[in-house]
Amino acid sequence: MSEVFAFHLDRILGLNRTLPSASRKSEFTPDGRPCPVILWDSSLAPASNDTHSSVQLTWGAYQHSLRQKCWLHGRVPKPEWGCTDVHHHEWSKMALFDFLLQIYNRLDTHCCGFRPRKEDTCVRNGLRPNCDDQNSARLAHIIQRKHDPRHLVFIDNKGFFDRSEDNLNFKLLEGITEFPESAVSVLKSQHLRQKLLQSLFLDKVYWESQGGRQGIEKLIDVIEQRARILLTYINAHGVKVLPMNE
Repeated sequence: MSEVFAFHLDRILGLNRTLPSASRKSEFTPDGRPCPVILWDSSLAPASNDTHSSVQLTWGAYQHSLRQKCWLHGRVPKPEWGCTDVHHHEWSKMALFDFLLQIYNRLDTHCCGFRPRKEDTCVRNGLRPNCDDQNSARLAHIIQRKHDPRHLVFIDNKGFFDRSEDNLNFKLLEGITEFPESAVSVLKSQHLRQKLLQSLFLDKVYWESQGGRQGIEKLIDVIEQRARILLTYINAHGVKVLPMNE
């Protein structure tokens, strides 16, 4: 159900990278429990079966491409830069989004940046020992649209609200030297909670499935806490906050 929360957070932050998602009850789900329904997009680029990505990158190649600032200011990258078709700013948006929701299945598929639980995918698939060679770890769920390869589409947004403050995955922010001004301004404002409450209230099935306002407020508490931590990180590391509506 975190897919639904992710969709609303994405729109409030002005990223607009997730596919529309809503909570619905169906006769096909066990006990009639609600499940997320995601509006699929036929324009998504074909993805590989192993990484579910239209862009094939290892962690090492990803970090190298971040240093090249690919396609920034319309500059065509040289072949030796190792760039993909994705615009440099897209990775900053993804990193911010993934940190707030602690989504690890894109940038940290081996769970090298936090202490995973035994039910996490990386542990079940025996990937954690591969952290000794992080540069060869492949990114996953990196998707573009066929007609728009410069921009990413955030799919499979499984977030984790129960990750403790001392176990947050800062590896997701590695190599990122700027963040989108529009999203950071929302995090800095005192209106994040109000905006999320107003937006999530429109999805009555999701609202009720989380225990009404009291349950929703607990989820927002987590996001607000992570937002404060991210803002502290930005200040401590001298990360730039820039307009990113290229």
